[in-house]
Amino acid sequence: MTQSREFKLAERSAFWYPGPMGSQDLTSSEAYRAAAPVPGTTAIAQAQLAGFWRRLGAYIVDGIVLGVVFGVLFGIASAVSNGSGLILGIVYLILIVGELAYFGYLWSSRGQTIGYMALGLRLVRTDGTLVGPGRAVARLLLIGLSFSISGIPAVISAFMVGMGERKQAIHDLIVDTLVVRA
Repeated sequence: MTQSREFKLAERSAFWYPGPMGSQDLTSSEAYRAAAPVPGTTAIAQAQLAGFWRRLGAYIVDGIVLGVVFGVLFGIASAVSNGSGLILGIVYLILIVGELAYFGYLWSSRGQTIGYMALGLRLVRTDGTLVGPGRAVARLLLIGLSFSISGIPAVISAFMVGMGERKQAIHDLIVDTLVVRA
């Protein structure tokens, strides 16, 4: 009994890929785009993958939103503290916790931060389901780590998103996520 090429591709990637109508040849990138969602998941798994520029734009929007909110908070604390290191340290701690809460909550509850909503993106697991809060926070921490380690992992991730078949950065591969167009 011979197996079709589509079935052989599916065996290697743990997804079932329906062959396009009238086509016998199916490359791995075409197979991924034509993937049927795993039973019990949403159809979001079939969405178009988000590229580098759209993702960068979403992070810029999120940075502006967080920058305005935390800038106001920091300005108020600076005026009230009169240069006290303790109060400014508490504000920095609030900023870190606030950023973790912002991304962790929004990515896990809707798959979208404000920046992702503005640019039509959604964060999902590779099976199409929403990420949990732990995975969302781990992803954010890995993004921060990639920038803090000389920026080289961030540059590699940018190339992976821009030119990779699945548009996954290093942090996406580690936590098993995809950024898709909503």
